[in-house]
Amino acid sequence: MEKFGKRHCIKMNRIHGEAGSTDIESLQIDKAAIKEKIEGYSARDIYNFDETALFYAAPPRTTISHQKFSGWKDNKKRLTVGLLHNADGTDKWSNVLMIGHARRPNCFNKNNKKQEASDHGFSMYHYNSNAWMTRSIFYVFLCCFDHAMKAQKRKVLLILDNLSGHIVDYIPTNVELLFLPPNTTSYLQPLNGGIIRAFKAYFKCKQY
Repeated sequence: MEKFGKRHCIKMNRIHGEAGSTDIESLQIDKAAIKEKIEGYSARDIYNFDETALFYAAPPRTTISHQKFSGWKDNKKRLTVGLLHNADGTDKWSNVLMIGHARRPNCFNKNNKKQEASDHGFSMYHYNSNAWMTRSIFYVFLCCFDHAMKAQKRKVLLILDNLSGHIVDYIPTNVELLFLPPNTTSYLQPLNGGIIRAFKAYFKCKQY
């Protein structure tokens, strides 16, 4: 089978992402509509926000050694991290949104005294049993971002996926929301173009 595969250029490919669910014909129509929308803004004023799961306790899956090692069960401890950036990379949004499981994780404690996330500078730390994005959490984030843009006297465009948690009862004054059509984030979401992957790689590099 190995020789047969080589002769006919057949190899094992991992199936991942949602690109296979996208209607390419309708995608071109969506791209044209989005392009028309963003042309009214400068690159500095076009933002993209997306969440990603960060399995911070997961051990590395590769190593350098003289012998093979047995695998181990994955550690499922996670945070949800919300990343925000603008198109030209000039806005280093430092108030990172993080969602955990506990109100006061053990790492926040100091000298046997329980402390809040805000005591360590994490003003946008939230928590729930699943560590997932919810409408109430996104409401707080959107209000914070809108107020920041209002203070800078800027009108900006915020590109989002169609997650139900992004639909909130709040109309921002300085932020226009642009929701991507379903099953198109693999093609149209800038953060999915390698930015999230680079963030996780950098995190692992600093961690290990």
